[in-house]
Amino acid sequence: PIWKVLWISVGSDLKFDARRDLDDVGATYVEVHALNKLPYSKLDSKAVGIREGVVFLTYNSLIASSEKGLTRLKQLVNWCGTQFDGLIIFDECHKAKNLVPEAGSQPTRTGEAVLELQNKLPEARVVYCSATGASEPRNMGYMVRLGLWGPGTSFNDFREFLGALDKGGVGALELVAMDMKAR
Repeated sequence: PIWKVLWISVGSDLKFDARRDLDDVGATYVEVHALNKLPYSKLDSKAVGIREGVVFLTYNSLIASSEKGLTRLKQLVNWCGTQFDGLIIFDECHKAKNLVPEAGSQPTRTGEAVLELQNKLPEARVVYCSATGASEPRNMGYMVRLGLWGPGTSFNDFREFLGALDKGGVGALELVAMDMKAR
């Protein structure tokens, strides 16, 4: 079977760490392709030839576009396909914070792109990796796959979830952490 992974991180040089991590778990056969070295054309075309493996990119690449108006985000979604149920790794995912900024501020393009990627690939499996991703609850807005808000939860949307955490203070944050750990 063909499988595809998107691995998004903060710097292109971390591709080598991704390669090492895959080797460490015995996935030495998996190719890692650096998106910044590839054209904006179809990734699985004969010219580019990437049918499977890991496409490694930075958050800056995720929001990039060509002079012709082609976007990396659209390129990745096209490569994955509408039925994509592979893996998206958001390494150092705190780079997507400020999707829900303080009043009077605008959301970041990175936060919006991370959310859009997840929305366009609804069956994808998602891993959020960050040492500081939840240091401020407001910065969790892009973590839509955690199941902390939305259908089947106590909160209709992220703003409702955030409001409850603000009212509940540190105790509410501890309950969220315990719930996540238990799951």
